[in-house]
This record gives sequence, C-alpha cells and structure tokens, in this order.
Amino acid sequence: MQEEKSHVYTIILGVCMLLCLAMIGRMLLGHPEQTVPPETGSPTLPEQEETGMELREAELCELIGEALPIPAHEITTKIGADETISVVVLVSKQDLQESGLVPGGLRTALMFLPDECRMYGAWTASVADGKITLQCEKAEIGEIAIPAELVSSLTDQVAASINAYFTQEGMTPEKLEWTDGALRLTAG
Repeated sequence: MQEEKSHVYTIILGVCMLLCLAMIGRMLLGHPEQTVPPETGSPTLPEQEETGMELREAELCELIGEALPIPAHEITTKIGADETISVVVLVSKQDLQESGLVPGGLRTALMFLPDECRMYGAWTASVADGKITLQCEKAEIGEIAIPAELVSSLTDQVAASINAYFTQEGMTPEKLEWTDGALRLTAG
C-alpha cells in the first residue's frame, strides 16, 4: 500500500515539474508572430495638408523611442485599421533592472527572462480637447503582465511625446482616421 502511494506521488510530482517547465519556457519565448519587421529605407516625413497630418509607423517608432525612460534595442509598431496600435520593444534585462521602473514582484520575474527582453503593448487612441490620449489594452514583458502603475506611467510618457510632436508641427488634432500602417489626424 505504501509503495503504491509512493508511485502516485512520484507521478504527481513529475507532472507538476513538467507544467512548471512549460510555463517558464512559454514565459521566456514570447510571441514572434506578433512582431512586425522594421520598415526598410529612409524614414519619410509625415504628410501634411491644410486640414490634416498622417502619422506612420516609422514616425511612431521614433516618438516612442524618445519617450521611453530606458534604451531600446529595437522598436516595431503596427497601426491597424481595427483602431489599435501594437508596439514591440526589445530592451536588455539589465537596463530594466537599473531603471528603477520595475516593482518588486516583476523584479523577481525578471530573473527568469533572457538578457534581451521583449516588451509588448497594445493601445487604442482617441482625441480629447485637441490632445491624443492613449488607453492601454494589454502590456507585458515576456508574457508577464506589467503592473498598472508602470503601464500608466509609460502610456502617459508616450502620449506626451506624441502631443509634443503635434504641437511642434502646429497641429491640433480633432479627429482620428485609422488605416493599416497609418493614423490620419484631422483638424477642424
């Protein structure tokens, strides 16, 4: 009887170990199908007409790079006609740890991530009072959810960078038009 229990416990322990290894492996690998290859060629200037301006993925990458408080190795964005902005940023684990942005629980999870971490986020955008506002739909580092306070801080920094860009261009957006690869902003 005792020997039968020992075998059952051994099998249960083995299954638990396999599940743990599968979770850690999934956490480390990320989702490569969600990445968008960077655009080739020289970045183009945004098209500006009397009533509007177009923000393309390349310009958005530059604005996000300026807004991030940590150095990014690579930034890719995808603007979709489904009214979402998806962003993938590759950063080093060491830069994340040294930035002071990572709270306690996430700091422990960083130990299990590779040296180069993939941050993924999806946002929607809207216009209110002539300013772009962003609402985060999802944010994660290596499939680990990013805490709300960090997401809020990063979202505010990116929105401020985008709004500063439009102010510099003399544009006060009032309406957004979504297409695949670009976001058209119209004034008045």
